[in-house]
Amino acid sequence: MGLNIAIAGNPNCGKTTIFNALTGARQQVGNWPGVTVERKSGRFKHLEHKFDVIDLPGTYSLTAFSAEERIVQQFLLNEKPDVVINIIDASNLERNLFLTTQLIELGSPMVIVLNMMDMADEKGLEIDIETLATLLGAPVVPIVGRSGEGIDVLKEKIVRVATELSTKSRPINIPYQRDIENEIEKISNLVKQSNKNLHEIRWIAVKLLESDEQTRDEIRALNSGEAILKQVGQSIDRIERLFKDTGRAVISHARYGFIQGAVRECVIEKLQDSVDYSRRIDRVITNRWLGLPIFGLFMWLMFKITYDLGSFPMDWIDAGVASLMNLISGLLPESMFASLVIDGAIGGVGAIAVFLPNIFILFFIIAILEDSGYMARVAFIMDRVMHNIGLHGKAFIPMVMGFGCNVPAIMGTRILESRRDRILTVLINPFMSCSARLPVYILVAGAFFPENAATVIFSMYIFGILAAIASGKLFSKTILKGMSKPFVLELPPYQRPTMRSLILHTWERGYLFIQKMGTVILVGSILIWVLGYFPRNVELDRDYSGERKIVSQSYSQDLFKLTLNFETSIKKDRDSYHSEMVEYPASTGYKQLKAQYDSLKSHISEAEASTLFALRQQEMGDITERKWIGRVGKVFEPIVAPLGFTWRESVALITGFVAKEIVVSTYGVLFGVGDDVDEKSHGVISGLRASGMTPLVALGFLVFTLLYTPCLATVAAIKRETGTWAYTFFSIAYSLVLAYGMAFGINYFGTMFQWLS
Repeated sequence: MGLNIAIAGNPNCGKTTIFNALTGARQQVGNWPGVTVERKSGRFKHLEHKFDVIDLPGTYSLTAFSAEERIVQQFLLNEKPDVVINIIDASNLERNLFLTTQLIELGSPMVIVLNMMDMADEKGLEIDIETLATLLGAPVVPIVGRSGEGIDVLKEKIVRVATELSTKSRPINIPYQRDIENEIEKISNLVKQSNKNLHEIRWIAVKLLESDEQTRDEIRALNSGEAILKQVGQSIDRIERLFKDTGRAVISHARYGFIQGAVRECVIEKLQDSVDYSRRIDRVITNRWLGLPIFGLFMWLMFKITYDLGSFPMDWIDAGVASLMNLISGLLPESMFASLVIDGAIGGVGAIAVFLPNIFILFFIIAILEDSGYMARVAFIMDRVMHNIGLHGKAFIPMVMGFGCNVPAIMGTRILESRRDRILTVLINPFMSCSARLPVYILVAGAFFPENAATVIFSMYIFGILAAIASGKLFSKTILKGMSKPFVLELPPYQRPTMRSLILHTWERGYLFIQKMGTVILVGSILIWVLGYFPRNVELDRDYSGERKIVSQSYSQDLFKLTLNFETSIKKDRDSYHSEMVEYPASTGYKQLKAQYDSLKSHISEAEASTLFALRQQEMGDITERKWIGRVGKVFEPIVAPLGFTWRESVALITGFVAKEIVVSTYGVLFGVGDDVDEKSHGVISGLRASGMTPLVALGFLVFTLLYTPCLATVAAIKRETGTWAYTFFSIAYSLVLAYGMAFGINYFGTMFQWLS
């Protein structure tokens, strides 16, 4: 049996960093029972001791107002962990110690972690660790979480507190004024008489004076609960008459008095004029006029780097997939099973695997923005914009998470206090371009806008944000009327992200994408292969074999004529050549004629190859059109025809409902290019153009892919977070209508503009 450890602290104090440092990859993520607040648990071992760790939600207090505060309070009271690790931002002691005072009153064995000691040093703060530990009745461990400095000492302190060997761990009371202490004693005596088994009697008395509803409900259930609550009412009235303030405020003032005294005892400011670099940077980054343009610049750079830098390893992976397919093709005899393995499994998954570098680069950059503290600034910058749709800037954080994947982003709406805010954010989140859409953007933008591919991809992300904001404004005035609850957004100090943390966060998100490749995408690719493989024999209206022979004969004749003309020209030039110093083959005339001949011969060969390839594409298109996959596409073709799409686009979009990445695999099957699917795939590019797709239609297809119904996993997340099918079906229907309308508008007005010009 392991010892139970709970990690508690304010938001943005580095709890997750410490949790990751302790548990590494041995983590599990789920929900707390009965609520949609994320629960993270993990394990670690030190010496002969095993520890089970729970990362509690970030909270500033243990007064049960929000769902997070109720969870933390109930867990600490009911589960009674062996040790509570209280994470504190060392550079902001006064604010963080308010939660510490309540944990002290709760009486749980505790280890206090002073995180971000490097930030405290930069501010010129010198903290007397030993004195602070004595005053708080718990061992204090200084740590720099992002570098892992002090983690081993923390593990040692946890063991000593859990095994009751620590001399620093001892119960203390937060002192209140004499009149408050008298009322606490009155209530405590009544509670003790009612139930002698309660251990946190002083904690209960203080919470009752703070009018904590959850504690009141629990006391009301006791036999003498009404008598206790009557005394509580009298005590609160007496305190309010004496101090001219509410009981909760008086208790808070007393706690802050204890905190200020402890800070004066333990903290020395070495620098009188210390430089707060975070504030200096924020003057520019969060400036009213510069904030949004800077955010846009960072976004553009993110996708520019993702596209340009990712193109190099894409070629290597593509070559590796092609080599694997050739190897398997040589080992397996030609059969249906060989086609299933090569074209269905390897070809389908390989078509997505080539985009892994882009996905990991995108996740890595997002991790940098998060770990550096910039993401919190994005929420602040977008606060004014979000207010226009009845939300606050905090709602933009899960929207930015949607750039990685819409599923965890929708789960991330749990940080919002209001159910109305959560549902509104859930409904607009699918318009944020997830990493699954990125392969489609890269393929189509690389095919039709090769010179400006990164800008086109960036435009899709910006358009998604605009669509989300516009839809949110519509919803807030119709189905979800009202304004968001006010909130205070904390801006954590800027930090230098560590490579270990960046790699861990990138791998966590990238691994989910790899899992998806081995499950959903693999199954989807095999399904597409089945639809594209049967029926085996189809009759074609054109004799493609005969046409290929005619093309080859025609180009052979051109080559024969070219060779004949070259030999005739050589003979004439040789006859007129009189130099005795240099043999004729080395003469200038011969070199010029030979260069012209080689150039024309190469041109004829390229033209023949291009014509034969186009003919092959047409043949593959006719064959695929008569397969099951083509028949499915033909059914929906009249619906998408007004958008400029063909039956191929209808098939790709249908399969994209399972997972957006499968759109790329589908095109690989439709154009019969198998493993040759990436942003430089001439097979897919030629196939797209040959199928009638133009840059205008390509733009409409990109917008449709951005806006239309999210993948199955996202639909499931919407149902889980909203708790009803009504909002789920509304999300599906609305996104389809919006996508169709926007793609139709692009095609209609774009065609009209081209006609007028």
